[in-house]
Amino acid sequence: MNSRQWRTLHIGVLVLTLCGSLSFTSWADQAQTSYNQALTHLHQQKFKQAAASLEEALQVFPRFAAAHHLLGVVSFNGLQQPKKALTHLKQAVALHPNFARAYLDLGLVYHHQRKLEDAKQAIQHALDIYPNFPEAQLNLAFVYEQLGSREQAIEAYHAALILSPHEPTALYNLATLYDRQGDTAKAKQQLDALTHLTPTDAKAWVLLAQLAEKANNPAQAIESYKKALQTNPDLLDAHYDLGFLLQAQAHPQDAAAHFREVLRLNPNHAEAHLNLGVLLANLNHLDQAEQEYLAALSLNPKLVEGHYNLGVFYEFHRKDTTRALSHYRKYVDLGGQDERVSNLLKKTDS
Repeated sequence: MNSRQWRTLHIGVLVLTLCGSLSFTSWADQAQTSYNQALTHLHQQKFKQAAASLEEALQVFPRFAAAHHLLGVVSFNGLQQPKKALTHLKQAVALHPNFARAYLDLGLVYHHQRKLEDAKQAIQHALDIYPNFPEAQLNLAFVYEQLGSREQAIEAYHAALILSPHEPTALYNLATLYDRQGDTAKAKQQLDALTHLTPTDAKAWVLLAQLAEKANNPAQAIESYKKALQTNPDLLDAHYDLGFLLQAQAHPQDAAAHFREVLRLNPNHAEAHLNLGVLLANLNHLDQAEQEYLAALSLNPKLVEGHYNLGVFYEFHRKDTTRALSHYRKYVDLGGQDERVSNLLKKTDS
């Protein structure tokens, strides 16, 4: 099977929700007007104009915490200026120490800069102010996971699920953490809950299939891969792994169809060409099988199993000993250790 990298959701973009309106003196009406103009520009995705309006608001009212916060958001999200974002977000929390949203957004920018300890502290501060802040709890779990603090990440994900029981990212990431710990039952529990809530979550079905493979339950794995592909037909790895399972379960036509899907998505996938060649040879489609074997080796001349299978193909299907031996020699040179092939080469080369 293909090696897999576990996916965790990266902390996303800043959210524009503000923690309530602040009170202003009458002389700050102009600042409020500029702030409102910035919101209008922001809804229209006009980030430069929004930033200019916020700068105007702060010129009139430098202690306008909400304007500093929103300028931090615009600087990070719209203008890709994280240093400026940090400056204004820090100013926002300095002016308004109970501004939980600003602390969370400060943590998000720190995370973007890979300052994970600073991110953790800022997000924790947001939760100290507002303990029932689901987004902050979820982002704290992300940071713990990035820090390698697995137990704390699990605890934080559970806390996020208490606040938001249907949070799909928490359920998925919690499942991956349990799987890394080898606790398949708990991982499956989270994924079952996720697929019940969101039957179209392809990633969850793929992970359920992988868990079923580990548990040596190919029927369940096949069913889960199929459900993943019903949602997203362009999942290359799911097609490959499903083809591999169907091949092992003696469903060659179905397996071949999935390897062809892999090649539709990536014509340069050498292993898919190789597996398709094996299936076609077994189905006695010899010319097509030979083409697939040769395609695999043209893409990866050091594909050990490619040389082995092509050697077998020429030996038994084409009765072409010369070509068979040529590929067997390459197979052995690349580290292949099949005893029958080694003995055959010893006899022919002695």
